[in-house]
Amino acid sequence: MLALPRAIWRRLGRSYRVLSIETSCDDTCVAVLDRSARDRAPTVVCHYRETLDSASDGGVVPTKAHEHHQRRIGGLVGRALETGPVDLICATRGPGMPGSLSAGLTFGKALSVGLCRPLVGVHHMVGHLLVPRLASNGRQPQFPFLSLLVSGGHTMLVLSRSAVEHEVLCNTIDVAVGDALDKCARVLGLRGNMIAREMERFIDEDQEGARRRELLPLVLPTPLANKAKRRDVQAFSFCPFITAVNTGLERHGAPLSEDERRVAAFQIQEAIFDHLIAKINLVLRLNADKVAAVQQFVCSGGVCANRRLRARLESELFRPFESFHYPAPELCTDNAVMIGWAGIELHEGHDLTTDVSALTIAKWPIDELLAVPGWVSARPAGE
Repeated sequence: MLALPRAIWRRLGRSYRVLSIETSCDDTCVAVLDRSARDRAPTVVCHYRETLDSASDGGVVPTKAHEHHQRRIGGLVGRALETGPVDLICATRGPGMPGSLSAGLTFGKALSVGLCRPLVGVHHMVGHLLVPRLASNGRQPQFPFLSLLVSGGHTMLVLSRSAVEHEVLCNTIDVAVGDALDKCARVLGLRGNMIAREMERFIDEDQEGARRRELLPLVLPTPLANKAKRRDVQAFSFCPFITAVNTGLERHGAPLSEDERRVAAFQIQEAIFDHLIAKINLVLRLNADKVAAVQQFVCSGGVCANRRLRARLESELFRPFESFHYPAPELCTDNAVMIGWAGIELHEGHDLTTDVSALTIAKWPIDELLAVPGWVSARPAGE
């Protein structure tokens, strides 16, 4: 276990700088945060991101992502260290693709040993969940709060009572919402690294035209709806949308015009968001006592950048919330800033660091954050 010298602990207790690494999927991200004072938010000194171009592959190829991280991470960390010395290393430990995670965490462990600096292995989704608190230095949103975490790999509604206490109230039983949006957009002929975002832009180019459903009426499902012997299922399901879109367009046969593609894109996005909101409202209704004290709602992850989703959340939820919170636009997708901030919250609020023998965790339930091996107390005995 890496020893934590008393001098390092005391320096971290006053002011310190954090180097953070995020490599859970196809983005190689490195940031430096300056925690100059406890009473104000840390300053982002730098944030570098190199994204694997997967457009021609139709999705992320794990081996290519691993090689991408291996090529990029050294140079990005070198640039970050040119800004000055660092006192704490934070790296994504999981969940994510094993090869991608290993590239970042292994580099972080090497820095921890080589620089004799403590390491915090961060849960990727906790990073997304906590980053809306960065701008207010952890004051808003206040615990407990609800988070809708929506990305290409995850879709869950989480009740957070502290930075280390999270309860999943609703999760997907198949694919994530971002994955479903991407796959449906690809069927429509849209291309890019972030295809769901391209679909939103495509719709927004002619919002009035996108609502002309009579041009191409699609029959889209209502997954996990009530029926005989199945009622009030508190879960998301997005595979039925992918199947319905493929089937519907195959039956249509003829190539779609641009106007028809836009109409189809709008219907798909609306139907998927209908499902999200319907299931959130079901959870809010069935867990009214559990969430009674919750007054703030967070939406985070790559899909939370969608303005239509934000507008619908703020106007259609079953019960009112005092405020809604979102990350800054550049922090919606995977980034190292959120990993650094989560590391700060875990280290300052809960005295946590990670042993350098810790391994990556490809599947790491957020409600089992502290149940995995490798956590150690940052505070030396007697402090």
